Amino acid sequence: MAQRTYDQLLLLKDAGAVTASGAATVGGQARVLDLGTGKIESRAVVDTSALDLTSSDETYRVAIQGSTTAGFAGPVELGSRAVSAAGRSEVFFGNEVGSTIYQFVRAFLTLGGTTPSINCTVFIAKG
Repeated sequence: MAQRTYDQLLLLKDAGAVTASGAATVGGQARVLDLGTGKIESRAVVDTSALDLTSSDETYRVAIQGSTTAGFAGPVELGSRAVSAAGRSEVFFGNEVGSTIYQFVRAFLTLGGTTPSINCTVFIAKG
């Protein structure tokens, strides 16, 4: 996989185990990025250091959600990817759906199964 330029300002989720579905956080706080009012197409990089697969029924999905408001009323999925092993993966997304630009984005993790636990970081790659 290609090298991706990392910018701390584009971090959507910092390291730390997640055991339930929900919006990603940085420093324990919900992280929402304002991408501005223009159209973009990019990729979010998911670096997974650990995930629990002991019960063989655990599932993990990382989504990039968009909203027209910073409070995330009515989020829309802009792109998502299942994660099934440690390592790096990418979620391709664009912030325009139909004729609507979704200015605000966040990462959302959906976990399933008996004992889900994932430790990953998520950031929007530059360039």
